[in-house]
Amino acid sequence: MADELGADALWAAWSARTIAATVAAGPALVASAARLPDPTRIPPREWLYGTRLIRRFVSVLVAPGGAGKSALALAQAVALASGRSFLGERVHHSVPAWVINLEDPLEELERRLAAVLIQHGIPNEAVQDRLFLNSGRQRRLCMARQFGARQFGEGDAGATITHPDKDAVIEQTRQRGIGLIVVDPFVKSHGLDENSNGHMDAAATAWSEIAEATGAAILLVHHVRKGGSADIESARGGKALTDAARSAAILSPMSEADAELLGVAKGERWRHVRLDDAKANMAPRAEGARWFRLETVSLGNASDAYPNGDNVAAIVRWRPRSVWSQMPAAECNRLLDLIDTGPDGPGGALYAPSRRGRSSERWAGQVAMDALGLSEAQAAIVIATWLRQGVLEQVNYRDEAQRKQRLGVRVVDALRPTTTVSFSERNI
Repeated sequence: MADELGADALWAAWSARTIAATVAAGPALVASAARLPDPTRIPPREWLYGTRLIRRFVSVLVAPGGAGKSALALAQAVALASGRSFLGERVHHSVPAWVINLEDPLEELERRLAAVLIQHGIPNEAVQDRLFLNSGRQRRLCMARQFGARQFGEGDAGATITHPDKDAVIEQTRQRGIGLIVVDPFVKSHGLDENSNGHMDAAATAWSEIAEATGAAILLVHHVRKGGSADIESARGGKALTDAARSAAILSPMSEADAELLGVAKGERWRHVRLDDAKANMAPRAEGARWFRLETVSLGNASDAYPNGDNVAAIVRWRPRSVWSQMPAAECNRLLDLIDTGPDGPGGALYAPSRRGRSSERWAGQVAMDALGLSEAQAAIVIATWLRQGVLEQVNYRDEAQRKQRLGVRVVDALRPTTTVSFSERNI
């Protein structure tokens, strides 16, 4: 019977027994009357970094392999340790940070750290004794593991969860005054069944208890499933981990469509990643994506054996150029003149407002692409914006050459730009 129990059944049995023991040993349960304090005297939430990292809570950063999640997590730790907001997020309070990387050797971590400091002009003194760096190659970490079963999914219902390193992490965090702990990757910080929601809840709860005991913010770096899309539902293993987090973000590579829209060359697309709020139940979601770029930094450590030395990626904030930044008022008016003239000259057919059906060959956006070198996606933004703001108006007219009614666009001269372009678009 016991061998037939799955991981979730084992967890349920263990959890029920633990709860029963806790209730028996603890004080009697009494309903507590709400204190109803003066709202103005309730302490504000203790955000450390933007609205992503908060004291006494767990946050999760999810990304596919190679997207730069380790680079971003390390840079956020450096930002908090140094007190410098070089990635565009506000550092509310500068605190010592502890990065526990459980995959890479210490020398590689030191290369990445050096690249961050060089790229952002941060002196060593700014993080000296405020940034702590541990490698799993030197000492593994186990926050939770199953004890009393032969292997995952087998054993008896009396199997328990132990927390070998929990007390040590709490002690070191308190001793060093650490305010942020980065665990990269989360999967290597425990020995439980990743596909069991019960086990993932146990592992996440252990980190939450560390956050509560130390007052630190916890950032768990997590992978997506192989072949999964870059969204919170594609996070590896049981969903209990992301459910337990108070803030979750998705880091994903730039798509071909975004590259076209933002004017990024094909050979440079791999350098760009976007960060989206996947779960932010303690702060409003960001209006749009936050973009980063992976820059290549030379460490200047050439040797006779390696004359080129090391070049290491460091992440920086990247702000896409608005399509309007390429279009001063004079260029806008030149484009509007071309659109108003029509494909056959004055008095002939008009350009179409969209690419639907047979109108695609007369689309006004093609004029923007030909005249200003815009991509198709950028041209679509320009035409859509002008139609929405009334600079272009849709009209029905008779095409004498085709002997039928058609839909076209005309320029409203009163709304043409003058010295500055007032068109707005939401950053993507």
